[in-house]
Formats: sequence, structure tokens, C-alpha cells
Amino acid sequence: MVFKRIDRYVSWGFLARFFGGMFLIAALYASFDVLKRLEELQQGGLRRSLATLAAYYGYLLPAFLLEVVPGLILVSAGLVLVRMAKQRELLALKASGTSLYRVTAPIFFWTAAISALAFGVREVAGPELAHGSKMLGRVLDDKVERQILLRDPVSNRKLFIGQYDFSHRTMDYVWVLEFHPGGSLSRTMLADSAEWLPEGGLLLKTVQVREFDPAGAPTAEPVLLQQKELEVGLGPLDVVQAAEQDGGAMVTMRRLKELRVGIGQYPGVPYFRVAFHSRLASFFSPIILLLLGVPCLVGFERSVNSRFLGVVLSILLAGGLYALTFVFSSMGNSGTLHAVLAGWLPTIMSGAAGLWLFESMLT
Repeated sequence: MVFKRIDRYVSWGFLARFFGGMFLIAALYASFDVLKRLEELQQGGLRRSLATLAAYYGYLLPAFLLEVVPGLILVSAGLVLVRMAKQRELLALKASGTSLYRVTAPIFFWTAAISALAFGVREVAGPELAHGSKMLGRVLDDKVERQILLRDPVSNRKLFIGQYDFSHRTMDYVWVLEFHPGGSLSRTMLADSAEWLPEGGLLLKTVQVREFDPAGAPTAEPVLLQQKELEVGLGPLDVVQAAEQDGGAMVTMRRLKELRVGIGQYPGVPYFRVAFHSRLASFFSPIILLLLGVPCLVGFERSVNSRFLGVVLSILLAGGLYALTFVFSSMGNSGTLHAVLAGWLPTIMSGAAGLWLFESMLT
């Protein structure tokens, strides 16, 4: 399919507008965000701030662009098809026996490929992108978080951080609890401050160490050390995750296996099950938007003659899909609708409407 001249022509027009749109959106978003942070950048030291800012956008922009892929696909397809209609290219192709289905086939092909790529990127790097942007955003804002509890299952520890400075990655008033295999307390370490080591782990400073036997009784007097290196299975990103007060704030970037773990841990909470099925269904959103949008733009006589009407209808249909998804997800999270139905019904309903519109258009 992609080797024929019409396919190359449509593919080039669609992909050029899609990637051009991504670059434009990313540039505008970064520009406005830099202007908003300009004062903080000047106060924080230009060289350090620019390096941090570059890393911040390296995490933030891919995560942001993943969210706008479905809408950008519809806009790119619309720009290509509307231009072809205005220049009478679609009319000429129809007159030569090439249907509108055949003209739009390359767009659907690339949409499926882009959807698969976006889905894969979200699964592979989604949580790291979300956590990295959150962490560096707190660094740029000179954010200080208080009272953070971390669990380290690798070394069977709990860490309580009284105050964490995201800009300098330092901690004050750190309390480390270690446990015996049976669950009883084995050792406590109370440090005035701590910082991350370059090779991993923590460096505790001015730390009081106290040992306990399996029965929970102290085995000796506390020992005061100037500093102590501690190997932990945690890192700065874990602090960001623990500092997030709303556990669902980054649910759209969680991996499917993480959502399945949440389903197993909280079987009575429909939130994770709804999110799991909504994530699976989201793969089809760009394709469904095309099925809804293409007929509105160039598929009917009235929409062909009135570009404004076609654009308005496609925007309303796209907004309706997102609104439908939000309503059904809310119903699923509240328990008034089964989680599977809440995740898949918006896709099934809008997909059926899209197929009907697509089959009904003038080809």
C-alpha cells in the first residue's frame, strides 16, 4: 500500500503535519513555561538552572505530547484532506475511480503505527517520565517537602524524612527503621541530615544507632556516629512518588502491570480496574477519532461545502469522546458501573458511531 504514488503523497502530507504540529506544540509549551519560570531561573544561577531546565523538559515534553497524540492525529488528517478537497484533488481521485476509503488508508495505517508507538513509550518509560518531570519541577521551584514516609522492601526498612530539599537533594531529621525477618524492630538510626551518594545509597550524618533483639529489647547503649553510609533500594524518584499526595495524579502514566498490582492489592477498589481497562481501550482512541472526524470534514456534501461546519462537528465529536470517557470512568470509580464496562463502553459506543459515519459518507 505505502509504495503507490497516492499513498506516498498522502503519507508525506499527513506525517509532515503531524510531526510539525508536535514540534510546534512542544516549542510553544516550553516557551510559555520558561517565561513563567524566568524569575526563578535568574535567582537559581543561570548555568545550573538551564541544565536542570533542559533535563526537566526532556522528561516533561514527551509525557505531555503523549496526551495530545489523538487530537493531533485528527488535526493533521483534517489539514491534509481539507487541502486536497479545496484543490479538487479528492474530486479528481473519485472521478478516476479511487474511493475516499482508499485515499484515507495511508492515514489509518500511520495512525495505527503511531498509536502503537505511543502505547509502547507509555508502557516502557511512562512512570519515569512522569516522576522525572515532577522531581525536576520541584527542583526548579525550590520545593521543600515535609514528613515523607518511604518503604524499602529490598532491605526491609522504613525511612521517615522530616524535611526534603528537592533542589539540593538533601534531607533533615531522617529516621531509619530496620526489621528482623519476623517483623520485629532490629535497628533504628536517627540522623540530623542525609544526602544521596553519587553511586547510590544514603550518607547519614550525625547519626544515633541503636540495636534491638528479636524480642524488641535494646541490646546495647545507642552509638553516636559522625556519618554512616547506608545501602538502600530507593532513589530520588521514590521520594517524588511518596511526596505526591494524590496517588491518582499520575495514573495515566502508570504501566499496565502496575495497575494490575493495584487490582490485586485493592480488590475492593474499582479505581485500578477502571484505569487498567481504560488504558487498553485508549489504544483505539486515535483511530476512533479519525472514523468520527474524517466523515465530518470531507465525507458529506454539506461538510465538503462548509469547512467551518466540518471542523466544528469534528471538534464536538472529539470532545464528546473525551466527555464520554470521563463520565463512564467516574461511574466506574464510584461503583455504579462495572469496571470493564466503564473502561470499554466509550470506545465501543464511539467506535460504532464512527463506523456508521464512515460507511455513510460519500466516496
